[in-house]
Formats: sequence, C-alpha cells, structure tokens
Amino acid sequence: MDTSRGRDLAVNTAMAVAALAVGLTSEQNVLYGSHDRPVALQVVDIALGAVCIAGIWIWRRSHPVVFAVVAIAVGVVSTVAGGVGLICAFTVAEHRSWRTAVGISMLAAVSIMPALALYPVPHEERSIFVGVLATFAVTGWGMFVRARRQLLDSMRRRLREAEQAATERAAAARRAERQRIAREMHDVLAHRLSLLAVHAGALEFHQGATTEEVTATAGIIRSNTHEALNELREVIDLLRESTPDSQRPQPTLADLPSLVAESTSAGLDVSCEISPRALEHVGNDPASTGRTIYRVVQEALTNVRKHAPQAHVRVEVHEVGDGVDVSIRNQPSPTVPVPAAPPGSGTGLAGLRERVALAGGRVDFRRTDDHGFQVHAWMPYAAAQGPA
Repeated sequence: MDTSRGRDLAVNTAMAVAALAVGLTSEQNVLYGSHDRPVALQVVDIALGAVCIAGIWIWRRSHPVVFAVVAIAVGVVSTVAGGVGLICAFTVAEHRSWRTAVGISMLAAVSIMPALALYPVPHEERSIFVGVLATFAVTGWGMFVRARRQLLDSMRRRLREAEQAATERAAAARRAERQRIAREMHDVLAHRLSLLAVHAGALEFHQGATTEEVTATAGIIRSNTHEALNELREVIDLLRESTPDSQRPQPTLADLPSLVAESTSAGLDVSCEISPRALEHVGNDPASTGRTIYRVVQEALTNVRKHAPQAHVRVEVHEVGDGVDVSIRNQPSPTVPVPAAPPGSGTGLAGLRERVALAGGRVDFRRTDDHGFQVHAWMPYAAAQGPA
C-alpha cells in the first residue's frame, strides 16, 4: 500500500511540474507576456493556475471528468493553468472510455479559440495547430496506456486462471493415478487372495483331511502365492515405469476358460458360455474390450467366492449389436459357513464401474428375483483406448 501511494505521489508531482512548465512557457503567459495587463488580472491568473495545479494531486484521479471540464474552463482565463488541460485529457483517456476521452479532447481543443481571443499572440494559426496536436497526442497516449494496462490485467487474469486450471488438472491427474493404482492392485491381488482364503478356509474347516489332501491344498496355496507375488511385482514395475509394458501378456476374453477352470478348482460351481462371434471380435484384444471383460468376470467370480461360495454361477458372453454383452449370475448360496473375506472387500465393484466406463461401456449390479446376484455389462467393440 505504501509503495502504491508513493508511486501515485511521484506521478502526480511529475504531471504538476509538466503542467506548470507548459503554462510558464506559453506565449500568453502573464508573467513575461504583455505588460499592459492589470495586476489584478495577473493575480487572478496565477491564483486560478495554482488551484488547478494543486487539483492534480487532489481531484485528478478521484473525479477525472469533472476536474477536466473545470480545468479546461479555467484554462481559458488563466494562462498558468493552460497546461493542466493536457494533463486532464491524458488522465480521462487513461481511466475512462474512448468516447469520454474524445469528448474531453474536443472540448480542450475548442477552448483554444476563446483563450487566444482573450490573450492574442502572434502566429495564431500555428498556436492553434500546436495546441490541437498536443491535445490529441496526449489523448492517444492515454488511450495507449489504458489499452496496455487492460491487456496486462487480462494476461495476469488468464495466467491466474491457467495456474488454477493447471493445479486442478494436476489434482485430477493425481486422483486418476491413485484410482488407477487402486484398480490395478485390486485386479491382480484380489483374485489370488480370495483363492488363498478359500483354500486356507478349507484347511481350517476340514479337520479330518488326509495327508494327501493337505499336501495338495498347500501346493495350491503356494502356487497362488507365487502368482500373487509375480503379479504384484508387475504392478510395481508398471507404477515405477521401469519397463514400458508388463512382461506377461495381459488377460483377454480368450483367457476366460482358464479363469473359469481356476475358479472351479477352488470349489466354485461355474458354467461358462462364450459366443463364437464375440470371441472372434475381441478374443485377443488386451488393450481395452477384451481385458475389461476378463476383469468383469474375474471380479464377479471373486465376489461369489467371498459371499456365496456354494452357489452355482453362470457366465454368458454374447454379441449384442455393435458390442459384447456379459452376464455373471449366481444363485443364492445355501446356508453354509463362509470363509472370511480378504481386507478391502467392497471396493471391487466401484473400481469395476470406473474401469468399464473408461473403456466406453456400462455395467450394473442387482439382486435377482430368486435372491441371487447378477453383474451385467456391455462393452463396445471399438472401445475407448484409454487406460482400462
């Protein structure tokens, strides 16, 4: 605030000095012009000029138009105040619209005629030309200053808006990256961990298992643990960007039979039907559609293992219009002990909805009339090529 006041004071002082210099160097000046003018007129001339010059500090910025009109009128009878009109023309052009600035400039130019009639000088034509030229020159200068200030203000505003937008984009990118990490971690680990939970639960509840059954179950747990560690390592490599792409092929629609077989080996009753035409279109498409369909089925089977492990599950993949229709439906589970679900349960469906939306499809989840559960999704053939 102090810096701004000091700058305004310096500018007003410089303008006052310039206005006084113009008034004192004018051929009409009463101090060294005609010596036949009454002393009273000279005193009034100097007094009015002093008031106008003082008004540069007081009224120039607060009331620029009113002060300009008064200063121009006073300048007709006061030679000392003759330069104040130029300062006022510049100020109005700097702070008001161009119409107001042109009007004040025309008033200042017209006032030259009665001033010369009251205080005639040699070479009046030249004085009129110089006065009009100076008036419109300072007006144009003020307009330029105003336009430059508006341009700088606009650039600063746009810069602030751009910085704010960049901050918002960065925040959105961080949120999207966190969501992507959550989806990747859930996709690669939830399936394996649910298998581990199922087999570990089998060992816990099947107290009379033979040595061969325990050994077989332990082998399954070990192999799934190994797979989970490998998949976790791939996700970490992907997040660190240490490798451009994952080393292992990404799952596709063609890998659904293997997924179903894996779930069957874990004790689920799963039947699967895949339309040949759907398999032909997206069977080996890992980029978006095929991989997303695989993840939809994987998440649905994982949830069945956690919440209805004894229910029969029906997986159907068919071609519908210009896309693929996926349905995973399970019957209500009989009343049997259910193994404890791994931590993080409940986040898979939310991540699945985000994944399907990013790939250009849609998905919904609902309870069926027989108290079962159904996951239904539709994926276009030409899915969006964003991060699935």
